[in-house]
Amino acid sequence: MYAAEKSENDAMYPKDLKKRADINRWLLWEASSWFPTCYVYLVEYVVKPLMKGAPDEKVIEAEAPKCHKGLEILEARLSKSKWLAGDHVTIADIAVAAPMHVHQCQKLPLDKYPSVKRWMTEGVEQLDSWKKTQGAVDKALFPSGVPNGVRTPASVRTTVNYTKAVDRVTELYFYESDKAKDIHEPGDAPVEISVHDGWLKAREFALDRNGFSVHDFHVRHNDWVDDESVRSHFYPEVVEFLKGTTSAKRVLVFDHTIRSERNAQKKLTDEKNTSQRTPVMLVHCDYTNESGPVRVTQLLGSEAEDLLSRRVAFINVWKPLNVVEERPLAMCDVQSCHDEDFFKLFLRYRDRTGENYVMSHSDRHKWWYFPKMNPDQAILLKTFDSATDGRARFVGHTAFEDPTSKPHAPMRESIEIRTICFY
Repeated sequence: MYAAEKSENDAMYPKDLKKRADINRWLLWEASSWFPTCYVYLVEYVVKPLMKGAPDEKVIEAEAPKCHKGLEILEARLSKSKWLAGDHVTIADIAVAAPMHVHQCQKLPLDKYPSVKRWMTEGVEQLDSWKKTQGAVDKALFPSGVPNGVRTPASVRTTVNYTKAVDRVTELYFYESDKAKDIHEPGDAPVEISVHDGWLKAREFALDRNGFSVHDFHVRHNDWVDDESVRSHFYPEVVEFLKGTTSAKRVLVFDHTIRSERNAQKKLTDEKNTSQRTPVMLVHCDYTNESGPVRVTQLLGSEAEDLLSRRVAFINVWKPLNVVEERPLAMCDVQSCHDEDFFKLFLRYRDRTGENYVMSHSDRHKWWYFPKMNPDQAILLKTFDSATDGRARFVGHTAFEDPTSKPHAPMRESIEIRTICFY
């Protein structure tokens, strides 16, 4: 208060007595109520792990009602004004935000309080004064680095391309043909969504529950230009990786694609060097309930009937080749989807027709991504599972424009490996 009193910026602690009274009320509330609650979350989820301990969920459970009551108080005020004391930031905002300065790592439930989340991520955290001090805090509390080495917003807003469900076939042609005229192409229903940072929940995601998972994946291979080298040297590493992370008895790697925006000028109908493509900006899943078994038969012939009598799953391995700073990959949590959200996209090739799923939008959908992924990490995507016992079978996914990317960020380069796991 003394520093604000002496500051040339009158707005931080206005001389108007009524405004000061309001600010002082927030300062008292923060010291007596809000700080103690936030401190419990900080100790359990930040300090204890720092000291090689484990959070006590019973402590969090006991404190949760106080936390939600505090967030309800903040939500009520911030739903009516940009800042706690009106249209301008004051010392009240700095004081109340201070004990929640690592809210992601503290696991404060801001997603349930949109006005509080907006105030914190779009307001307080964008202040120059806040940015100048947060680095020192991160260094002290996270000596090994903030999860994945970067502080990012809890979520970002972006537009992804869903598809309208219409009364005719949705299709794409991968070769030049007059039949491609006047077709219903996918991606004609762009929708603005929130994509959530998944790093703080990374260990909780599971292929059979959410349809995707993220893993460390250190590889020896580093030649991504020569397709034959990728097949002969990298494919075996993928097989061993999947056997170690799934319970599959056998893994077949049958295809790969290198994706980079440098291939953006390449036409979809270009039938040469099909392993080089641009990131797919379409909400889709690579197989359908029918095309999965068909692909097994195409690839394995006489073996297929026996293999398909047991559980079979298609799992894509998505791996960055550089640090992902633009067009990251987003996944739609299978737990937030219904079967009717998926419908077929027919892929017309010169010698065959394949099937993908595309998706129609639903407000239920929960989207996740892992910002700033690096080449020692990989995402597993469940694109088909023959099991019908309630586990995840198809995961919708898409590349997207990340609004937090720097204007001239390096183009994302990644490889996706298509595999079949046999159980």
